[in-house]
Amino acid sequence: VSALNFSLGLTLGAALFFIGAGAVHWARTLMSDVEVADDRHPIEATPEVKAQVMADFAAGAAESAIGRRKLIRNTMFGALALVPLSGVVLLRDLGPLPEKKLRKTLWAEGKQLINMNTMKPLRPEHITVGSLTFAMPEGLDPEAHDFQTQMGKAALMLVRIEPDDIKDKRQRDWAHEGIVAFSKVCTHVGCPISLYEQQTHHVLCPCHQSTFDLSDGARVIFGPAGHPLPQLRIGVNSEGNLEALGDFDEPVGAAFWERG
Repeated sequence: VSALNFSLGLTLGAALFFIGAGAVHWARTLMSDVEVADDRHPIEATPEVKAQVMADFAAGAAESAIGRRKLIRNTMFGALALVPLSGVVLLRDLGPLPEKKLRKTLWAEGKQLINMNTMKPLRPEHITVGSLTFAMPEGLDPEAHDFQTQMGKAALMLVRIEPDDIKDKRQRDWAHEGIVAFSKVCTHVGCPISLYEQQTHHVLCPCHQSTFDLSDGARVIFGPAGHPLPQLRIGVNSEGNLEALGDFDEPVGAAFWERG
């Protein structure tokens, strides 16, 4: 048993017990136990009834001695004020804050594109028209403990399209000789996209059939996805290998509330 979890549960239980014990003690020993019978009355109270209620409230407050018994009053208020702190501690203990980790991936300027099948750097001639190639950033170790987490954000797919078939001007500028690179993670619920249709340049998410047009900025043409696939700007380094020229233009994956 974790010592932290045990201490959190023990102190929270003790705080709730003492609040309950204080309320019971107050009700049994400090509050008046005189029973007062009152006749039923219409929902809309008369001015006389309202005045009587306020008088009864003032009398009850005076009998409770809350104004004179400052120790009991202050400890009760203090206990009530401290109770929410346990919730803050429990929420904070769920894990480290995400900060900007959801917005960033391992892709950065100068990172070479590594073929997921051969584990070697990709070159433009390796990608033929109509093929679908998957890549990961240089330096990512498949044996690392956080490999799946990092690949869940950095997974990349590349296709080569005839330059004249690329409709989006910015997409054409971010490509290299018709090779375009987009996130493999669907923007609906984060499923991996793996189906490509050469004739239409469409990719299909197998989970919920969201369809994206890679020749037009990977915009959504069908399905529940709400955003285009993020694009990665690529080029060629001095060795003739494909490399990233930055990170994705948008956060990858499902359209979470911090997007944009």
